[in-house]
Amino acid sequence: MQTLPQPRSYLQDRMLDSLVRSLGKSDFSRVKAKLDGLTPPAKIYGSQPDATAWKEREYIFDLETDVSVKGAQCGVKWRDFGIYARDHDARFCVVVPETSALIARIRLALMEIDAEVLTI
Repeated sequence: MQTLPQPRSYLQDRMLDSLVRSLGKSDFSRVKAKLDGLTPPAKIYGSQPDATAWKEREYIFDLETDVSVKGAQCGVKWRDFGIYARDHDARFCVVVPETSALIARIRLALMEIDAEVLTI
């Protein structure tokens, strides 16, 4: 059974806007994001990242809220992004509120996914 994508929340849109602005200030290029006015990133193994960018290599960003970081859907996306990053010398980053950083790190470790956890 195929799962339907969850609607984006206002908080996720604010987090993504903040991330995109910080990428622009940090010499990233080819920034793509699921924001009005920007090109959305391509799907990776069926999952669409919230943002991608380049800085010597490709970076894949998945944003999760305090609620969504605990859901099954983020586990599916993380597996897809982690495999892609490993196979393509890319960097996978999970972006969460500070309050969810530990949960994200634990879930990634249990799933054996190499990703950096960034807080916003």
